[in-house]
Amino acid sequence: MVEPCHESTTEGALRFDAADLATDSVVVYPDKAEVRRVLTVALPKGTNEIVIENVSAVIERESVRVDGKGVLIQEVQYQEMQILILEREKAIAENERFAAEDEISLLKKQIEVLDGVAGQDLFGLNFLIQMYNKYRNKESNLERNSLDGANPCGVNEYITFNQQYLSLTIFRLFPIAGETVSSMKRTLRLKQREWEQYSVKIEALERQIDHLRCGNEYDSVKRCWFLQATMSTERVHII
Repeated sequence: MVEPCHESTTEGALRFDAADLATDSVVVYPDKAEVRRVLTVALPKGTNEIVIENVSAVIERESVRVDGKGVLIQEVQYQEMQILILEREKAIAENERFAAEDEISLLKKQIEVLDGVAGQDLFGLNFLIQMYNKYRNKESNLERNSLDGANPCGVNEYITFNQQYLSLTIFRLFPIAGETVSSMKRTLRLKQREWEQYSVKIEALERQIDHLRCGNEYDSVKRCWFLQATMSTERVHII
């Protein structure tokens, strides 16, 4: 339900029903209509608050313009609490969905880059494996030659060092990249689910807002315009 108008915060506020205001002009466009209403009222000197009640629920708030003759309009407020709450909630959900879209786009690019790097590293990995087998074969030959006393000093230690380096490189290269890509893909799926949930929530909020705006057109709940004005003449016209 749309909450009723709050009581005036200014003593002696003047209240008027929107349906009782005189219609000055109506302009009809293909997709909308512009209605101009006039309120003539005598105000005491000083700052006054005018409340226009039972405003149509289908009015686009941003399109409302208030002008005055013989009066300075200081502030105009619209009270329709439930729709305002839903619109704020929708704006938050839209921002969250935009953030999820950004993260999804970034994750897709990162996964694409890592997949490309993995494809390039596959060639390097095959090369390292070949080198590893080559050094192992050399070491076996040197071990056989050492039985005849032909092993040069330090060669076996050099081959062992390179063999250990190649072993570490082979076993560390792909598990790290593989785990990273796998983790990113899991995160990507979660973000895609989040995006879908935000989309469903936004659609539901839009339906609720449309229902309130259209359905409440004929209810008895008060929607009000609050005008705070300072009088400069005895009789004023508010349009």
